[in-house]
Amino acid sequence: KPDVNATLNVVWNQQTYVLELTESAQPCLSLVFEVPVAKPVKGRAQPPSASRLLALLDTARAYPLLKQQHPGMVAGVQRVLPKAFQDHGDYTIWIDEVFRFDAEDTLVFHLTLFNQTARPIRYLPQSLMISVGDRVYFHSITDANGVIPPNVHTPVYLAITRSSDGSRNLLSPHNVFTVLLSRLPPEPSPPSAGEGPVPSSVP
Repeated sequence: KPDVNATLNVVWNQQTYVLELTESAQPCLSLVFEVPVAKPVKGRAQPPSASRLLALLDTARAYPLLKQQHPGMVAGVQRVLPKAFQDHGDYTIWIDEVFRFDAEDTLVFHLTLFNQTARPIRYLPQSLMISVGDRVYFHSITDANGVIPPNVHTPVYLAITRSSDGSRNLLSPHNVFTVLLSRLPPEPSPPSAGEGPVPSSVP
C-alpha cells in the first residue's frame, strides 16, 4: 500500500533490532543476519557514550517491567540479587541488584542508602567507587546527588565500565562487591532565634 510505514522488532543472538519498514516501488523482501567476521582491533576500544550509559541506567530501573512485557530488550542482560549489606554506623548501604551489560562491558548497581541520624549526611557523588578484592573501579555514571536525607531509604544507581587502563573488566555480577564513598563535613546548623550577632552600642 502506498504511503505506509511500520516497525518490526527482531530478536537475534540475544540482541533486539528495530527495523523500520516503508513503502517502496522496489522493496527488499528479505534480510539475512550474519555473524560479522572478527577483525583485529588496534588500540583500545571506545567506551560507551554518556547517552548509552544513561540508557543502561534506565534499563536497570525498568528491568522488571521490561522482563515481563518486552523480554527481548533485556535478553542479554545478567541480573543478580545479592542483597549485600554494609553497616557504617550512622548510615547503611544495601546492594540490591547488579546488572551486567556485556556488549558495553558495564555493570550497573542498584543501591539503597539509609541515614540513621536526624541530620542529612553529605558525600561526594564523584567519589562513589566499587571495590572487588584489592581492585577499585570508579563509576562511569551515577544518578547520586550527594545527600542522604535523615531516616529515608535513598535509591542510587551507578555504573562501572571497563578497567582503569581501558581494557575490558569482564567482571561477573556474582562477585562480592563493596561500595566506597567519601563523606563531607555536616553543614553548620543555622543559629537559633536570639543567637544572632549583638549590635554594638551607639554612644
